Amino acid sequence: MVNKEKVIAASRDYLYLKRRLYSTRSILEIVGNHYQLNTEERNVLYRGFFTKSEIKNRKNKILVEKQVRGKVLKVDGYNQLITIESYRKGNFVFIASDGVVRDSASVHRSYKPSPFTEEILNKLLKNLNSLELERIEFYFDRPVSLSGELCKMINEIMSEYSLSGIAEAVISPDYILKRAELVATSDSVIIDEVKNIFDLAGWFIHRIWKAKLTDFRVY
Repeated sequence: MVNKEKVIAASRDYLYLKRRLYSTRSILEIVGNHYQLNTEERNVLYRGFFTKSEIKNRKNKILVEKQVRGKVLKVDGYNQLITIESYRKGNFVFIASDGVVRDSASVHRSYKPSPFTEEILNKLLKNLNSLELERIEFYFDRPVSLSGELCKMINEIMSEYSLSGIAEAVISPDYILKRAELVATSDSVIIDEVKNIFDLAGWFIHRIWKAKLTDFRVY
């Protein structure tokens, strides 16, 4: 459970210390303890609030729907799927201060397909045709259990909808994604290294469910 007011109050101290170049781990511990934040709230603080310089550097990287037509999109598989599933499950999903939709989950390495996984992938891949991409490539962490089965499911659905692309389980998705022209991810480390990103999870959540998410850009 996330207490938004408490996180917003904590964000002022968090950003103050971040601007003074304290280590993020230390800041989260100091501020988290002071405001008595739970694990989920600390995740929101870390993923939801960024300095003005970080926001400025990312602003022009974020492309909208019409700007990705005809391009190859490489997708940070678990990153995007977990955010979409989090919203579908009713968990806290939000628009971070840099404009990217993120979630508060801590399940990447322990991810297991949910009862919603196949439904979400079907809807996502069906709607991808509207983006008019040249090609879409999904990359999942091979060490995570069932990544191969997940890729097989995606490849079968892509074939059904005549989408050009592939889903692969690889040792290091980050290595591939950081060298791509256009990436779908909310991972700040990747965003800061690539040329452009497309907020695929955010686009899909708004398109399918007309989501009204908490928007930390206004605080």
